Amino acid sequence: MFSSLVLAVMLTQAAPQRLRWEPKVDIPVTGALITGWVLSEFAFKKQLAAPSCRWCATNGFDTAVRSVFNPTLSPSAEGIGPAHVASNLIGFVGVPLAMVGLDALLSWRDGVFLEAFPVDLVLVLEATFSILGLNQAVKFAVGRGRPYTVGASPELLAGGHDPADNNLSFFSGHSTFTFALAASTATIASLRGYRHAWVVWAVGIPMATATAVLRLAADKHWTTDILLGSALGLATGILMPTLLHGRVGPVTARVSPMPNGLALSGRF
Repeated sequence: MFSSLVLAVMLTQAAPQRLRWEPKVDIPVTGALITGWVLSEFAFKKQLAAPSCRWCATNGFDTAVRSVFNPTLSPSAEGIGPAHVASNLIGFVGVPLAMVGLDALLSWRDGVFLEAFPVDLVLVLEATFSILGLNQAVKFAVGRGRPYTVGASPELLAGGHDPADNNLSFFSGHSTFTFALAASTATIASLRGYRHAWVVWAVGIPMATATAVLRLAADKHWTTDILLGSALGLATGILMPTLLHGRVGPVTARVSPMPNGLALSGRF
């Protein structure tokens, strides 16, 4: 018998790996998801959004965190402008450029840009807009008032740039989008086996977190909106590519003797 048993797991896979996907399914599904979100946001938002808050009450936790960024809890027409602009720039410009750019760079460095990058992009968008579709449906159905609307007069709120947006607080679309985009890009890079895939995690998650915090600073969301959006975006970004688009190829393994135990090696 061995005095001790050492189990060493060594991944001997060749990078990058092929991923499971079906062009006839994934491409039209992704296109439909994007089209549906764009139409709901830019064409039918006024018709779908609640004209007045359905969920108007708040709680001590959300109010306490709001007071950190808005100590006087003052209402406004559409929140705090500089933080709102910064959240848009990081969330809708910085994160997409960083994630797409890093995936393109990693696939190019591994010599499979033309083969892998277009597929990666489809799978990232599929995961991201899947959860964004749910986010949009919940926003329209729940009708939670944004923090800046608390105590605001109808006249003040009517003077905002987009009054239809006043009751779409739950749950945060910015947080959902950025965490889903960052996590799905990083997960796919990891599944591919790209060298330095960890860089995508190291860049994407902090940028998504910064976007979420800026939404609080902009008085656009309650903390519970941010927490749920971030959690769902992160979970979808990890689980959807992993479960639906894992690596192609059989799992092979072998057990070999070692001086102090056994070694498990193979392709996983």
